[in-house]
Amino acid sequence: MRTGAAVTPARDADRGLAGPWLLGLSGLATLAVTYGFGRYGYGLFLPRFQAEFGGSTGALGAVTSIGYLGELLALGVVGWWAGRKSPRLPIAIGLGCAGAGMLLIAVAPSTWVLAVGVAVSGMAPGWVWTPYSDVVQDTVKPSGRAHALSMISTGTTFGVVLAGPAAFFATDSRWRLVWLGAAVVAFLVTVWNIRALPSAPVNRVRPQETVQWRELTGRRDAWPLFVAATSSGLIGAAYWSFAGVAVATANGGDERVAPVLWTVIGVAGTVGVFTGRFVRHHGLRAIFVTAQITLSLSTAVLWLAPAGWGFALTSAVLYGCGFMVGGTLLSVWSSMVFPDHPTRGFSVVVVFITLGAIAGPAVLGLVVDNAGLPSAFAIATLLALATLAALPRHSRTRSEETQ
Repeated sequence: MRTGAAVTPARDADRGLAGPWLLGLSGLATLAVTYGFGRYGYGLFLPRFQAEFGGSTGALGAVTSIGYLGELLALGVVGWWAGRKSPRLPIAIGLGCAGAGMLLIAVAPSTWVLAVGVAVSGMAPGWVWTPYSDVVQDTVKPSGRAHALSMISTGTTFGVVLAGPAAFFATDSRWRLVWLGAAVVAFLVTVWNIRALPSAPVNRVRPQETVQWRELTGRRDAWPLFVAATSSGLIGAAYWSFAGVAVATANGGDERVAPVLWTVIGVAGTVGVFTGRFVRHHGLRAIFVTAQITLSLSTAVLWLAPAGWGFALTSAVLYGCGFMVGGTLLSVWSSMVFPDHPTRGFSVVVVFITLGAIAGPAVLGLVVDNAGLPSAFAIATLLALATLAALPRHSRTRSEETQ
């Protein structure tokens, strides 16, 4: 039996730590419910909501902004709780918001109840995503952390995969059954997380280790990450808001377009699960550049050739790959920039994503009203390419560099 000194420390560091799968799958299910369905799925059902309750698209869009503002508030609370409370608490609150909001949508007798449900479920993402950063840092073996973060972050795409076909199913009043089923899943995933997550605080904060958000934002190597996060939120929100309209308009108002686009985006986006492995083999910079170029090509297709199913599906595939790998990359990148405060650091990153998501539809919506949809996607394309200037300073995680 060999007892080489070079091997023992690595074994000791991994002792008591788990692989990426258990935590990764519970986090994947959480983001699938809160982001993939609760955040992005509602737009697919907007025609059904309008047929049932009346009202304008703009009015319901304004309601979603309340959810984004609630998400910002949640991120502040989660950042403060990190290291002081068990991660079960914010994640359970977030899943509770998702379940309660979707339940309200399912039983809504009026536009007002529907609006409250959309706003409540829209708060959920702010509670659930960032707490996993500390849990991964404390409970997963170093070699599996990037993969665990990739699995968790890619949960969005699996929710989108289910939301697309659900929109086909939801004819007449059956849309209520879809949202009722989603609410039940949210409550079941809550139970799963309570069983899977630590009951005590992780990455405990000592008084002398308390860090302010201004200290985190003051790190020079963090600002390329913040720029990329803002760009991701802006381009992502704009695509989800306007891609279906652009393709449907270019194809004679075909109502099948949005569900098909969402399904294809979701299926293509499953490649994000492998982001951690891509980074391990090719480095953060190479994957960042690849994701941004792919994202720019997806919006360029809608800018230059939105007509025809072939172009629409090409854009959806490119967007699914570029957006999900790029979004997942942000969590891996954040773990490299903030290894000492994973949840607090990533909470700041998600704040920038959310600010971009709030600004995207508003700013590009003005462009659409004044210059048309192609102009909005032209700006999105140029922004995605300009984001290449925010190149990561580091290419590999510290655990990879020491192996």
